[in-house]
Amino acid sequence: MTIIGLIKGKQNTFLFCLISVFVWGQDLDSEISRLAPFIQALENFSRQIPQEKVYLHFDNTSYYQGDNIWFKCYVVASGQHQLSQWSKTLYVELLNPGGEIIDKRVLQIEKGQCHGDFSLNQLPFYSGFYEIRAYTKYMLNFGDDAIFSRLLPVFNKPEIEGNFEEKKMLGYNRYGPLGSFPMKRESPVRDNRVNLRFFPEGGNLITGVESRVAFEVTDEVGNQIDVSGMVMDGNRKALFPIATLHEGKGVFTYTPGIGRRRDIAEVEHDGRKYRFDLPEALPQGVVMEVDNLSHPDSIGIALRKNGDTLAKMLGIAILNGGKMMNYCFAWIKDNEIRFKMNKTQLPAGVSQIVLFNSQGEIVCDRLIFSGKHEMLEIKAKTGRSTYKPYELVDLEISITDKETNPVLSTFSLSVRDGANEVENGHNMMTELLLTGAFLIIFL
Repeated sequence: MTIIGLIKGKQNTFLFCLISVFVWGQDLDSEISRLAPFIQALENFSRQIPQEKVYLHFDNTSYYQGDNIWFKCYVVASGQHQLSQWSKTLYVELLNPGGEIIDKRVLQIEKGQCHGDFSLNQLPFYSGFYEIRAYTKYMLNFGDDAIFSRLLPVFNKPEIEGNFEEKKMLGYNRYGPLGSFPMKRESPVRDNRVNLRFFPEGGNLITGVESRVAFEVTDEVGNQIDVSGMVMDGNRKALFPIATLHEGKGVFTYTPGIGRRRDIAEVEHDGRKYRFDLPEALPQGVVMEVDNLSHPDSIGIALRKNGDTLAKMLGIAILNGGKMMNYCFAWIKDNEIRFKMNKTQLPAGVSQIVLFNSQGEIVCDRLIFSGKHEMLEIKAKTGRSTYKPYELVDLEISITDKETNPVLSTFSLSVRDGANEVENGHNMMTELLLTGAFLIIFL
């Protein structure tokens, strides 16, 4: 039997789940009272310790020796991606291919924005992949993952001036760029010719419990490769086939056996076979499976355990941008329970689902992506279809919302020759919605 009720909070409506109500009310109150302080702690954390993110819009995707790198900076609050009013200073660093900081800008932030530039004419200067990092001092409290980072290719100056089809860099060997400058970065360690890594959904495998397992296959330098193969038991008996689906990544459903030798995965690449041990399964625990695709307004969650795992009350919290968006409590007595949580109020971007126990320990952890995002429409109009090199261009730009209402805003604009552009796959949406300091919380 399942009881689903709603608890009205001060700011949100939260889903409250009690599964398998063969627990007396007093015991339920006791279990919930142990979990409630952690929910309150999450509420206080998100309210009192907001988070910031930085995005840099560059004037180009690649550069040459002697060029200037121009950039516009946007500092936003990570929850709703509104321009931040907290920090007033932004630090932007330029690192050479060896990892040395060769230039730095300290910029004043006004209404969440600022701009700056770097000149690529320092001596000695080497072509290669340069890194630009940007952060506020407040962001450093959340670790290196909160820092904005972008690698930009810088090519040798063309032998024929203006020939931007020519893209050459300094030669490289296994230790990095050829040259006598210091190497601050650690030398890359070459791995096996084929590497297979497993990622059980939620974090761990549990003996006798069905789980989804994602996997990634890479070569010795970390490039994704496609393979096919077979999962086998410890006696080399085939259990089921596996294959990558996209860019070296795949997924399969797997139940660790009870009392049998450790299972393995065997894959084939370039005519050779490689074998890898599957992750070791824990004798007790809970597995969390999340379905974020079947229903547009809700997230389906399944919790599974084996017979050796005692019944318990667990808390489930959904966080986005460091802010708690929803939570519920689940009493898991049977070996599997299923329920749904509302996701209509989730902002666009990555959200984190955390399953925790009455000691505040994270039992399972899962990331999901919510794709709804209201986009502004930007239209540009020029006076003529063609212009001479370096000729001034009159440009009329209009910005409207989805109802075609005019929107007053500031923006940055970069115009470049698309024929010789180096594609990088980065834009403001990918940076702000897929990266940032909002992915990890500790109870």
